[in-house]
Amino acid sequence: MTDFNTRVARIRYNLEFSGYEAVVFIRADGTEYGYPSFVSAPLDAEYSHVMAQLSEAAKRQHQSTKPGMRSYQRRVTPASYAQELPPLAA
Repeated sequence: MTDFNTRVARIRYNLEFSGYEAVVFIRADGTEYGYPSFVSAPLDAEYSHVMAQLSEAAKRQHQSTKPGMRSYQRRVTPASYAQELPPLAA
């Protein structure tokens, strides 16, 4: 099984649907994909459980043959060639 680097961002509780929603970013093969993710859970749910469930939902969507709505950003230049900015004046 492929191991993905995931990052959960913009997490919030949706009172209307009684669950947590977030954008989960998955980095694979030099490309970062963003997936909307939702987990049905009470407001006082265990934080680590909610984060794990959000990540798992995004991983399932990423591995699907029809991933649906997602965004992606491909790094154009390698990090070693990225422009180095001058230090800020104090």
